[in-house]
Amino acid sequence: MNTIPILLWLQKLIIGVLVLILLETSCARIIRESAPTPLPVIPAWQLLLDAKPFPKDWDADPCNPERCLRETYAARVFGIVGVPGHVIQNVFRLDNIEAAKAKFRTYREVDFRPRQPPNHQFLPPPEITYHSLLADEYYLGCGVDEVPACRAIFRYSNYFVYFYFDIDGGKGDGLKIREVEPILRAMDERAAAVLGLRLRAEPTKTP
Repeated sequence: MNTIPILLWLQKLIIGVLVLILLETSCARIIRESAPTPLPVIPAWQLLLDAKPFPKDWDADPCNPERCLRETYAARVFGIVGVPGHVIQNVFRLDNIEAAKAKFRTYREVDFRPRQPPNHQFLPPPEITYHSLLADEYYLGCGVDEVPACRAIFRYSNYFVYFYFDIDGGKGDGLKIREVEPILRAMDERAAAVLGLRLRAEPTKTP
């Protein structure tokens, strides 16, 4: 019996099987690598700060479940009882990254737009050099909208965070501008802890 044709057939069969295994492995790797990373679904309220990064005597308002314990939106107000001037924090968890980018873009265009005197456009202040080392998008501006104030916006993946800071105009009715930076740092630290994010090597700057 001539075994050469059989051997050739077996050789082709083995080669075919190996090719199929390689193709299956390659396809599985491509699918795995191209599959989108699931977005975090941590409740928005977990990104709310407490009063620790604020100056002495500043407190966080008691948490109203309807306002600050929601899954996709949460808010908190900080201040000193009986003293004008406050800080507001809003946190949004969006359905996807594009929606979070759109919200960031809207706030960036509206809240930091040019203003007519005696008001002043909200621009990055020279007194604060901190830039987020964690957020995908970040912007801080200080100006005047009837009263001196600062605003900061952060985007962490599909989360958007907004801060409004009343700034002391000389009457003790808000934060001193140098007291804003520890709060910005605390926000990044909170996001890192809650969302499991890593600090970037270079700061994020939004033009």
